[in-house]
Parts: sequence; C-alpha cells; structure tokens
Amino acid sequence: MRRGALAVLAGVLAVACGDGGSTELGSPPTTLVPVSSAVDTIVTGEATDPPIAVRVEDALGNAVEGAPVRFVIVRGEGELSPGVAVAGQNGVAESVYRAGPTPGEAEIQADIPSAANVPPLRFLVFAEAADTVRLTIVEGDGQRAEAGSQLPLPFSIRAETTSGAPAGGVRIAFGWTAPEEAPAALEAEELPEAGDTVAVAEAPEAPAPEESPESGGALTHDIVMTDADGRGGAVFTLGSRPGEYRIHVSATGGVYSDTLSFSATALASAGGAVQLDSVGNGRLAAGTRALLYGGGFRPVAADNEVWIEGTAATVVSATETELTVEVPAFARTCLPEREVGVRVLAGSDASNGLLVPIEPANLRVGLEVGESLTLRGPVEVECVQFRPGAPAEAGEAGEPGAPEDIGAVTREYRIVIGNTGRGASSGLPLRLTMRTPADMSGDGPAAALDARTIDPRVADAALAGTRRDIGIRARTLAALVQARISPLRPDGSTAVSAPLPGDTLEYFFSVGPELTATCVDPTRTVRGTVRAVGDAVVLVEDLTAPAGGPTEEEWLTLAAELDETVLPAVTSYFGPPEDIDRNGRVVVLFTPDVNRLGDGEAGVGGFSLPQDLAASGRGDGELSDPDGGLCPASNEAEIVYSVSADPEATLGRAVSTEDLLRETPALVAHELQHIVSAGRRVPVSSAGFGAAEEVWLDEALSSLAEEVAGLAALGLPVGERLTFDRVSETPEALEAFNAYMLGNFRNLGLYMLGLPGAPTVSTDDPDGVGGLQMRGFGWFLLRRLADQAGGDERAFFRSVVGGGQNYGRGIANLERVTGREWANILADVSVSLALGAGTLGAGTEDPSEEDLEAPEAGTDAGPPRAAATWDATDVFRSLNQDTDTRSGLPTAIALRAEPLGFETRVLSLDVGPSSVQYFSLASVPGAPGLSLSLETAGGAPAGETAEPLITIVRIK
Repeated sequence: MRRGALAVLAGVLAVACGDGGSTELGSPPTTLVPVSSAVDTIVTGEATDPPIAVRVEDALGNAVEGAPVRFVIVRGEGELSPGVAVAGQNGVAESVYRAGPTPGEAEIQADIPSAANVPPLRFLVFAEAADTVRLTIVEGDGQRAEAGSQLPLPFSIRAETTSGAPAGGVRIAFGWTAPEEAPAALEAEELPEAGDTVAVAEAPEAPAPEESPESGGALTHDIVMTDADGRGGAVFTLGSRPGEYRIHVSATGGVYSDTLSFSATALASAGGAVQLDSVGNGRLAAGTRALLYGGGFRPVAADNEVWIEGTAATVVSATETELTVEVPAFARTCLPEREVGVRVLAGSDASNGLLVPIEPANLRVGLEVGESLTLRGPVEVECVQFRPGAPAEAGEAGEPGAPEDIGAVTREYRIVIGNTGRGASSGLPLRLTMRTPADMSGDGPAAALDARTIDPRVADAALAGTRRDIGIRARTLAALVQARISPLRPDGSTAVSAPLPGDTLEYFFSVGPELTATCVDPTRTVRGTVRAVGDAVVLVEDLTAPAGGPTEEEWLTLAAELDETVLPAVTSYFGPPEDIDRNGRVVVLFTPDVNRLGDGEAGVGGFSLPQDLAASGRGDGELSDPDGGLCPASNEAEIVYSVSADPEATLGRAVSTEDLLRETPALVAHELQHIVSAGRRVPVSSAGFGAAEEVWLDEALSSLAEEVAGLAALGLPVGERLTFDRVSETPEALEAFNAYMLGNFRNLGLYMLGLPGAPTVSTDDPDGVGGLQMRGFGWFLLRRLADQAGGDERAFFRSVVGGGQNYGRGIANLERVTGREWANILADVSVSLALGAGTLGAGTEDPSEEDLEAPEAGTDAGPPRAAATWDATDVFRSLNQDTDTRSGLPTAIALRAEPLGFETRVLSLDVGPSSVQYFSLASVPGAPGLSLSLETAGGAPAGETAEPLITIVRIK
C-alpha cells in the first residue's frame, strides 16, 4: 500500500514539475493569455487559420489544464467551432472562427464562465470581400415576352468564393445589348413548350403596354450587392425592338469573376388563352391585396402564378376572370414609387404583361409648408419615400402650365440628418442612399461629401475681435478636477469690507502663456487702484496699465451701467453670485496681464477663473472637501479679469478706451453667469469642481446672459419676434445690439457656415473658430427652448443653472428641465434653424433672395408661427445687406446645405455626436419618385445602439 501511494505522489510531482504544468492538480486559473494574434483578416466565408487561441494560467504563470474556455461572437456575424474548448496540457484552448458571407468586422470574446475573476480577452477578425468569385446562374435565363414588357423572373446569380462558400457583399454589374436589327415577327406557334422557363401568350385583343421603355430596354438595377447567400439579381424590361437581348453579368469593385450571359427574347406579337386586362384601381400598394382582372385564369388558386417585378405574389383566391393576390412588400430594399411589371402564369400559358404603378409600403412624406417630420432610431430611418412630382403640363415657354412655370407646384424641403449620440466616441458613419425608378441600384460605391472649411477671410474676421474665455476656463476646470482641489465652503470665509475709490488692492494672476491657470504659483500678483465702487461691482485698474485709459467720469458711468442694467438683468435670470468673500460685490480687474495673453490681432478680452472659488489655505476658510487639496493662487473672490485700455498697442492688439467701455458690459454679463453657475454648484456639491456645468452648456448660458443684458439695455421684451429694425431704430440702439447681441448671431453664422462638422456639444472648449461655433449653436438652442417654455423664462434658466438636486449637467440637465428627450430637442432646434435661415448650396457663397424670404402668409404659409424672441429670417437678411459693417463677417450668414436631386445617389456621411448635416431637396413637376434610406457605412441597418435621426421640413 505504501509503495503504491509513493508511486502516485511521484506521478503528481512529475506533472507539477513538468514544463508549463500547473503547480498542483486543480490549480485555479487567474489569467488568460492570447496565443493567436489579437487582430486577423480573412475572406468572407473562410475560417481563421491558425485558430483563435488562448492559454490559461494560474497565479504563478503556469499552464492550467482542463479549464473550460468559452468563445463567443459579441459583435458581427459568423460562427465558432467549438463554442467551448477545454484547455489542454499546455493550457491552450482554441476555436475556429468562420466568417459570414458579408464583409465586416467581428469581435470574439474568450472567457472562463466558471472563473469570473479571470478577465476576458477580445479578438478582432476583419472579413474582406473575396478578390475572386465564381458566378453561376440561378434563374431567369431564356425568358420570352412581348416587346416593351417587363420579364416576370429576375436574372438571378449566385457568387461563391474559390472554396465554394457564399460570397456576400460583392458588387455585381449588369449590362445588356439590344438586337441590332428587328428580326421577323415571331408567330404564336413559336412560343416555348411546357417546361421552358417562361411561355408568353397574348390574346389578339390585348392592349399594348401602357408605356414602352426606350428601344434598348431597362434594368431595375445596374449594380447589386450579393446577400448573405451570395445571391443577387435584377429585373429586365424589354425594349420596343423585337429580337434577342443579351444580359451580361460580372463582379465589379475590384473583384474578379468570369462574365455570365443571360438571353431574353422580345416578341413582336403573341397570342394565347391567358389575358391580363387590368389591375384593381389601376395601381398596386406593396404589402396589400390586389385584384387582377382578365381571362383564361385557373379557378384553383394554386394553379396560377403571379409575378410582380420579378417576385412571386401569393394568389389568395381565383376564378377564370379574377385573381386576388398578396402584393410583395419589397421590404428588403428601400425602393421608390415606380411602375412594375405584372404577369400571370396559368400552367404553361403566360399572359401579356402590364406596367402598373406601385406605392411602397414605407412612410411617405406628405407635409404642408412649415410642417416637419422627425424619424428616430435605426428602424424608422431605414426608408422614407418622396412621392413623384405633379405632372408638368405641356405648353409654350412662359405660359401657365409650361414646365418653366413651376413655382406653384414645386415642393422644397430641408432634410436634417443627425446623430443624437451623446458621448465623444459616439460618432456615426452612415450611408445615405437615394433611389429613383430609372436606377434602383444603390449598391455602388459611396461618394464622400466634399470637405467644407470656413473661408479664411471669415475665420480671420471672427478671430480679429475679442476671444472671450476661449478655452481658459475649461482647461483650468479640468486641472482642478484632476488635482482634486477643494472649493472653499460658502460659509467658511471671513467677510471683507467694501473698498473705497483710490484704495490699492492686490490679486493673484495665475494664467500663463499656455492659457491655463495654475494653483501652484502664488507669486505673480497684480496691484491695482480702485476706480469706482458701485452697489454690486468694484472696478480695479492695474497700476501698470498704459496711459490713455478711461477718465474718472467714464469709470463711474461704466459702474452705473453695470449696477443698473447688467447685473440686475443677469441675476434675475440666473440668480445672485455666491459672494464667497462676503463683500456683496463682483470685482472687475483691468490688467495688462490679460492683454499679453493675446496673439497678435487675436486678443483675449477677458475671463473668470473657477479656481477663485478654491480654498487657498490662507486665513480661517474651511474646505468643502476635507480630503481635497489647496490652491494657493486662489483669490477666494468673484473676479472678472479684463484687458486694459491700450490705445497705442504697447501690449499687442490695440484696445481703445471707447472699445473697452463698449465691450466691458457684455463681458461682465458673460462672465457673471459663469460665476453664478459655479457658485451654485461647486461649493455645495460633494463632487466639488466636478459638479460644474459642462463646458458647452455653460458657454451657451453665458451667451444667453449677454443677450438678456442687451435686451434690458434696449428696454425690449422676449417673445415678440424682434426684427432688426426694432434693435436699430437709433444709433445708440444699434450700438447696444452690436455690443451685446451681434456676437451671438455672428457665432451662429459661423456654425451654419461650418456645417457639416461644426462642433455642438463638448466637454472640452475648442479653440479658435470651433469654440465660437459651439457657442453659437448653444445660444440658439437655449433661446429656442426658452421661447417654447412659456411663462416667465427666468425660472427656466434658474433651474438650468442650478442643475436640480443632483446637479445635473449638459444634455441630462436640459432633459430634466424641459421634460423632453434630447433627440426631440435636437430635431426641433434643427428645424427652427432650417426655417429661420437662408441656405447656401454647395459651391456658393451667398444665399439667393428667395432663400432669405420667410414663407408668406396665405394658403401655403403653413401653421401659425410659434412665439419667438427673434425674427431670425429678418435679422439674417438685414445683417447680410451690409456684411462688412453689420455682421462683422465678409460673407452672407446662411445655412450650408448639400443639394440633393431626384437621382440615384449614394453618399458617405460621418456625423459627430449631437451633430446634424443639412440637405436641400426640390421636387419639380414631373420629378420621379424618390426613396431615401439611412444605413451604417457597410450598408446594413444602423445597429440598436446607434442613434440616427432624420428630420424633414417643407419650406415651400
């Protein structure tokens, strides 16, 4: 017994000491180590070689034998074999992945279900379309029918890889040649016998097809993409010339194949026992039932076949003269309203063919002027239909009814394609496909939109003015959060008495050339003289400010404007400052240190610093976060930092005293909102500086603060559709508009001119023009929401600034206050902008006069317009009349939209999170039906996690 026990122990030790073996039997796994490459590329339908493999190891790095490893496809298509593999003696488990038939990306996860502590591994496999395929005919060869009619069966092919697997995602090109000469008419006796692919007969009295195609014939698709089974096909309409047609099929798009050839014969006339006279009310509706009238049908439903555009319809009931059928839904592809061929086969006898209009089953756009339609999510955006334009009556040029006289029946639309995803990584590459009856392919290569950039003249003009707070606050705030700096408790500071004019005060100035404030350098200080003390403000000028600044009277006048107009207006909307230094006032510090932050003519006008709310460690102030850090450079006060007057440009960009006095009120309004917002959140939230509002929304609120201060200065209300004349009745009024509100319209104009690609929502502050565009979008968004809120909009903004009990931020904060979903908000503001701004087409620099006209009252004016503070159409038109002196931009302010036509077209779009792209579409008399579908870049419907949006608004 003892010798046997020793023998077993020796065996155990041998295993334990073997190369790569586990230290003991049943040693628990702790790690999965990749053995195969983390990224692999194969051909569709093929398998990975070598297999996907992992090694199971214990805590000492030894192999663990017998561990069950699960392999799962978490994204993409294909199959794995085996799904669960047991690790061998070397700890390796492997599985073979076979790609599906469609090109794309698959992500495979390997894990150990019985060991949740072991982190899983992920592998990526890219399946590419085969570079060589074999094509075979599935059906459709050898068909015969009367000239000008549509063949019943599609020319269908199957593509396979060289190993025999289905080749999906391969583009197949179809072409044809027509008979060179019209042969002698084929008599009825020449019809094919039973067993041929198709036999066609026509009674002598059968009517001719309603409309013959061109003599050469027509295909429903010039290019098709093979499906998961490797199949694809197109339906052919014979030309008016009798004879044999040859249809040639081959792979395209960089894939090689042999060329297949189908034949089809067009007969000059035919006779037979089966006759198709008419279809119901003269048209079909996809996915519904229809009645077919004629003669020679079989009374048993199953003995009749009905083919509609190459697809078999289900025969529900039958008599000798009437058939009831289920019209195919044609749901696989988004196809437009069109004419389709209908034919009946009764045994071996075939009827004549009819071309009949069919209405697709998808949503059709039926909007009046001013109405809009919004579709959300992957399912709703898969297919939208625009009905054909009203027929244009023949007439002499210039006469009513002539094609040139189309104004009354032309329908014009703005189409907004958006992405309501919220995260920075939720960009959405999309494929926009439009199809017309002339070519329903839509499977060709997608064309990318031309990159749009802001005209350098426009960018220079925008940046030549003040760049208030571009990036400084955002970078400073991020540094405070990262360093976990503690705010000062709101009741933890010692009250500071108000200064007197002539007093000298000292403040830290911690912003360096990189435009970021730092907490660690309290050595840089600014000493200044108190120039004016108001009820709510203190104006301090740096002792080193250049000569030529404001006079004593001008300082007092500025303090009065801030006290009497700006601060009351802003605090009534957003609430009072926290008053962290308990002196009841906001300090405005005019210092050359701000001037020096400029770069040539691109100046920095002013800013506030969130770090001035941080605990400095001086005095008896208490920390909101006992475990947080200190910020020695904090001033523990509400301060707005501004440039000094510098008429001689000794510090960089020249700043006249007049410019300083004109721009300061709007600067204070803007920065005061930042101070109020931070004060209501940062000191009282457990998140500290992490509770501050997201950058984009905080900047939007401050832009709105400029507007409300400007309206207060002009004595104008909100909600009255203000025109440009209302804000420019006097030179003084126009100066106030330019000082307080022109910047918002300019920034909105930059956003419109920068589409697509202009930023909207961001947790960072884009520098330069991008930052201005973000502010323009945000201001317009908040103004629209406030106009819709009704009642006293000041309560709306106070709620947004506070963030509620949980200090909501960004999009979630707006959803909380409005009770609406972000997708609905984004769609609504996009429609409002489309209706309120003129449009620039591709390659144009100025909008037409018609584009800048709002819909006039009358039968086509649409529903009554909702309350709004601005008549945006009027303001934009006025600003564009004299671009150099009014808008500040050397170009007309208008929405940049990509024109779409009623033509088959495939576009590649890359829509950023919470962004939109605008398109224009005009349906003129006689325009064909048009279908529009939105899919992922690979051509498949957008996934469940994608958040695409289509909004269509009719403007004319």
